Amino acid sequence: MKKISLFLSILFCVGFFLFNSCKEESMDESIPLNPVLTPIKTVTAQDGEEIASAVISDRNRTIELSLKNLRNLSSVNVNLSISKRAKLLSPQDTVLTLDLTKPYEIMVNNLYKDVTYTLTATIPEFIEIKKSKFKEFRLNNDSEKMEGNIVYLWDGQAMSKPESYGEIGYRNYLTGECFTVDLGDHYNLKRFKANLYWAYTNVCPKKYELWGYKGEGVPPIDGNWSNWTKLGSLNNSTSTLADFAAGDELEFPKEKSPLIRYIRVKCLENYRNPPTTAISLCEITFWAWNM
Repeated sequence: MKKISLFLSILFCVGFFLFNSCKEESMDESIPLNPVLTPIKTVTAQDGEEIASAVISDRNRTIELSLKNLRNLSSVNVNLSISKRAKLLSPQDTVLTLDLTKPYEIMVNNLYKDVTYTLTATIPEFIEIKKSKFKEFRLNNDSEKMEGNIVYLWDGQAMSKPESYGEIGYRNYLTGECFTVDLGDHYNLKRFKANLYWAYTNVCPKKYELWGYKGEGVPPIDGNWSNWTKLGSLNNSTSTLADFAAGDELEFPKEKSPLIRYIRVKCLENYRNPPTTAISLCEITFWAWNM
């Protein structure tokens, strides 16, 4: 009998404890607040005709924009995308026009506390000019095409070593003495690079020149060289096969950088015997100063 009473007493105590425990749990309606780890999802800016995306560091609370096409940072159109669980405190709008010549602070609440991110923007000192705008600008005294297509000169393909023609699908542009290219806009040139097709033989240029049009508007269609300015000369007379992959380059110091939209390549001599002025290239590339 004593055993039964003891068992009932224990059962009663356990039941009472469980009942009260469940009652207390049912009364606790609070939800744990976990901070939003990425309160700012994206930050983008209008960079000329492109959209630039910022690099966001949630550890350092920094937002970094690199704007390649703008000339200054005094009026930049910026868009913010905030996490649904976070709240934007300052600024109050997600579509902004900002002066980013100095750091700009963005404050959000991440459900746990208010946090501040610092937005900064930079313009690189120079850029590679986008080849999507390149096109032939044919003048009356430009040479006729002999092989290939001029658009091969800006399709982004160049050989890594001599005679690796398969790397670029055996594509080159072969023409006579000169050809003209419209870069699509005016740029302060920093560098010109030409990648070769033939490795210092045949119609590979031995001596050639880069010319630019510094006049107003569109160059006269007659192509008279008196309207053009020689920007530099290139000479492969002493080049070796080890120089091939690097290509031929011209550099323009920032303080003397020519403002150019239309360029001409003019061959003086190739590697044929006897030499002619026919020229073959597989790629041309330009860089411009941000000024």
